[in-house]
Amino acid sequence: MSGQEPKIKNLFKTFFISLVVMAAIEWFKYGTKINYEWFHCWPEQESVGSPDSSVLKLWARGGPSCDKRGEYKTILKRISRDFEPNDEHLSFCIIENKNLPHAHYPIHEVKGEPGYWAYVGYNHDSELVTEMCGEHAIYNF
Repeated sequence: MSGQEPKIKNLFKTFFISLVVMAAIEWFKYGTKINYEWFHCWPEQESVGSPDSSVLKLWARGGPSCDKRGEYKTILKRISRDFEPNDEHLSFCIIENKNLPHAHYPIHEVKGEPGYWAYVGYNHDSELVTEMCGEHAIYNF
């Protein structure tokens, strides 16, 4: 019976190491999915209107892999994470810069114009959102 103990210990040790490796891989995949902007695009914002206004102009920056699709995803992710629709409804629009191709960021430091930008704010500032969005479609959460 004592000859079986090392085999069982070895089996449990191998099983445990395999579980740890699988958990590390899944954690890395989850972390990169949640923190997409850390690898591709990162959001930038500036306030619009008076100091007590909730309206923000959002856009995304990044390296060569930050194309228009990445910018769009980053902007939507920021809107859904930074604004709480349970506190108050919000309105936003996303405007495309049609002068730029879908992949437009160079490798150098000069990032150029954003491919998309958004105006977002709570409903008590909906007039300012409507003014900033102009003829573009306004969406509500």
